[in-house]
Amino acid sequence: MIFLISINDYQMSLISISYFLTPFSFYYIDENFRNYFLKNRNEFLDKTFNFFNEFGEGQYHLIGYGLIYLYSKIKNDKKIVEFARTGIKSFLMSGITVLGLKFIIGRSRPYMNNGPVYFSPFSLNNDYQSLPSGHTIVAFNTSSHIYKYNKFLGILSYSIAFGTGLARIYKDQHWFSDVLSGAVLGIIIGSNTK
Repeated sequence: MIFLISINDYQMSLISISYFLTPFSFYYIDENFRNYFLKNRNEFLDKTFNFFNEFGEGQYHLIGYGLIYLYSKIKNDKKIVEFARTGIKSFLMSGITVLGLKFIIGRSRPYMNNGPVYFSPFSLNNDYQSLPSGHTIVAFNTSSHIYKYNKFLGILSYSIAFGTGLARIYKDQHWFSDVLSGAVLGIIIGSNTK
């Protein structure tokens, strides 16, 4: 099989463990996380998580990479051109991965109140496209990509990505295991796209 990214045995193990742990967490973790966030909603957290949620919106990442690419071409900076080029490729790989998995898996979103183990595979209905979290895969993908080029900015970006994952749970859009899967996939794809 041809990959646009290089995945070593350790990273394949992380992917496998993530998807092995996901069903385990259905019963033991997902409902607890959801109930905690539902019970602790307030205006401050609403505003805070709205900010973090925006970091997972894909259009901002694509526009950002596009602008960085144009700037780097104008300045003729090959390192920044490479950053933008691989960032766009990484973003697209994440998008294809997450959309394919969401369609195949068809997991019900928390707000549907079907519980964490209700699935409707091959559904185009957004209500049944919870696993994995698209916002989280985008946020962690970008963070991992930034980390390859600048450790300090990467760590800051990971902090925001973590907040994005929590925001998706807080907004009742995803289960904890959706967010975990999105984070693992985002890190692996973002770290390994060449």
